[in-house]
Amino acid sequence: MPQDEELLIKRIKIGDENAFAELVETHQKMVFNVALRYVRNYDDASDITQEVFIKAYRSIDSFKGKAQISTWLYRITVNLCTDFARKNKLYYKNTVELESENEEGELTELPLPDMSYNPESKLESKELHDALLMAIDSLPKDARDIIIMRDINDMSYNEIADALGIELGTVRSRLARARMRLRNKLVKIL
Repeated sequence: MPQDEELLIKRIKIGDENAFAELVETHQKMVFNVALRYVRNYDDASDITQEVFIKAYRSIDSFKGKAQISTWLYRITVNLCTDFARKNKLYYKNTVELESENEEGELTELPLPDMSYNPESKLESKELHDALLMAIDSLPKDARDIIIMRDINDMSYNEIADALGIELGTVRSRLARARMRLRNKLVKIL
């Protein structure tokens, strides 16, 4: 763990509220984006983001510093998203939200697309995007999680290993199997 993170955690553990605010400010965007990828609803992702930081604050003493703070927060986020999905019987539908992230990392509504410019290309792109989401959603949870971590959230193999509590070789083999399953599903869909 980098020294600055280690110092930040020490400050939080002794009750420095400014240190915790710094932690939230640094990692809030990442936590929100992960939650949004899982629950696909802005308000639910916002609620989960708040829960993540409440849980992190309450359990900061259990943070041992073996992993990076971002990896620890990622694990908390995924666990809360999984709990949320289970409690709300959340089943992903084959829909795409008309939202996009601006330069500040905030989600904003997209304007309706200009269909006068190459509508066939836009339709094909949307169909491909929908097919990809549907294929990812249909994967078993462990395969879906590892695809989201690596290919969507661009986590390193080491970060994934830390987040899932598995060996680096296991990450590679699970990712290879998950990608093969995804590829097979896409071939059937397309």
